[in-house]
Amino acid sequence: MVQSWYPGHMLWTRDTLRSVGRYLTAVVEVVDARAPRLTRHPALSRWVGGRPVVLVLNKADLADPVITEHWLRWFLGRGEVAAAVALSARAPETREKLGAQIAAVHPPPYRLAVVGAPNVGKSTLLNTMVGRHTVRVGARPGVTRGPQWVRTQPGWEWLDLPGTLAPSQSRDWRLKALGVASGTGETSVDTALALADAVPHLVPGWQPGMGGAEALWQWGRRRGFLRSGGALDEQRTADAFLSGFQQGQWGPVSLEAPEE
Repeated sequence: MVQSWYPGHMLWTRDTLRSVGRYLTAVVEVVDARAPRLTRHPALSRWVGGRPVVLVLNKADLADPVITEHWLRWFLGRGEVAAAVALSARAPETREKLGAQIAAVHPPPYRLAVVGAPNVGKSTLLNTMVGRHTVRVGARPGVTRGPQWVRTQPGWEWLDLPGTLAPSQSRDWRLKALGVASGTGETSVDTALALADAVPHLVPGWQPGMGGAEALWQWGRRRGFLRSGGALDEQRTADAFLSGFQQGQWGPVSLEAPEE
């Protein structure tokens, strides 16, 4: 059974970072490139005890590339992180790309903690860096359930930690649309409607002048998501739309920009 990531896992990750922080070379913080500020934990800098942070905007292939570049300059310009890089955790060049960022921050040897919100790709990134599938990966928040130290080539040690999210963050519909938060009391229909209204051009078949909800329900009918009697199955429509969004099927899009 997969344990809930909140609030127990959040507290456990906090306490672990506080206890091992002074032994770490740096912290690799993974966020979703489609909402990189929203998926950062506001208290992380206090937990890691001043260790340098390498910020990874993961799933960059699913985000608007122009906005992602703005985010990289924004984070570096504020001085909150030692380095920032946009990438896709599964891409073949990721190992070299992130390795270069880490090396620019600190010389070896390395003891690195990989942290971030649930389901932003922490374990997938770690598997890529390690070069073998040693860390549990899943689609549900909370798959990483305990501390996992992974030792690779000499001089490299990685700590994978459960995802953590602040209570205030879990109320934002964008986190559920991204698959980061669950169990917030908001239904998938509500989330799908919020996403369609915010970015209507994502809905397949959308035309100028159409509302997001109108386009979404028309798409559901075209897909054949109908109940007996011909009524639209809004739940199936919403679930399919959100699943496609999380997998990037509707094209690259960002849900927030630095100037917001």
